[in-house]
Amino acid sequence: MMKQAQNIWTMLDEMADNNPQAYRKFIDKHMKEGKEYMKPPEPHMCVMTMITSTKRRYFINFCSWNKIPEPKTPDDAIPVMGTPVLHDKDDNGDFTYSGVAFNPKILEEFGIDCKNSMDRNSLINLAIDYIFNQNKITLSRSFTILPSKSKSKGNLPVLQKAFQGLNKNADQEFDEHLSEMEKTFGLQGCGAKDSLLNKLAHMSTEDNEQDKNAPNIQLPGLGKEQPKKQNLIQEIDPSNQIHDAELKVPEYSLEEIHKEENLEKLVLTVKLPGVHKVSECELDISEDDIDLTVQDRYHLNLSFHYLINDSIASAKFNKSDSSLVINLPIQT
Repeated sequence: MMKQAQNIWTMLDEMADNNPQAYRKFIDKHMKEGKEYMKPPEPHMCVMTMITSTKRRYFINFCSWNKIPEPKTPDDAIPVMGTPVLHDKDDNGDFTYSGVAFNPKILEEFGIDCKNSMDRNSLINLAIDYIFNQNKITLSRSFTILPSKSKSKGNLPVLQKAFQGLNKNADQEFDEHLSEMEKTFGLQGCGAKDSLLNKLAHMSTEDNEQDKNAPNIQLPGLGKEQPKKQNLIQEIDPSNQIHDAELKVPEYSLEEIHKEENLEKLVLTVKLPGVHKVSECELDISEDDIDLTVQDRYHLNLSFHYLINDSIASAKFNKSDSSLVINLPIQT
């Protein structure tokens, strides 16, 4: 990779000698790009759920970060980086939180402004899977997206430092090499060495990808217009480890039915493409959660903020659209 970096700087040195005006234009352009690239992760969306074992509030901070590459094609892995689990408190007591960072274009397409709620929910569920794989924390899939004015929860500077700390050693190494090259090739201007960090980081990602043999996390398809395409989520962390999720999380929607001002029941609708009969589904309903498994295909586990009257809960499978509709009366 550093050989490739050397080639870039050699090219710039030749450009400076042969065409100073083009050289300055090139450097100014990449200085601007470098400043944009070096920005910390920016909050995009915050989702509130809870840890199923303790019922403690958990906030997932979705962040937009230029350091996270975008997939080259719809079939490629979706790179993501996550912070360690953090803790804080507010007027309602203690809570836990963490961050997941995606390329800005991923969040533009599937984030808070996504017109297709199923696509947005799929991205959120994938983040929940990622947090489980990374931290072994099981989160409820009954979640709430905070209003757009509340883009983050927790200590934002601490969260941003947690992201940047994951690549601290790599950034320092790049900085040292580029500073030395800057002196060697005589580049002028503050930030010149940072301006090409994007290219070098991209090379590093490609080199690491060639050495990886670990399996990818399988993600459900995002978007009804491309049902045949599959998306992958790729964890970016210091060890470049990628975890395997054996079963897909099916698309679902959860609706609250009120009678006057009181919550009467929850209606959970689960899309199960490829499932043709109810006997293929294993469904377990308790007073505070639901567990649905379709062998070798799907798994869905949801915890609820309300107590369910599981003795009179019911489910109906619709063959026409391969969906399972589950009625969950609330305890009175």
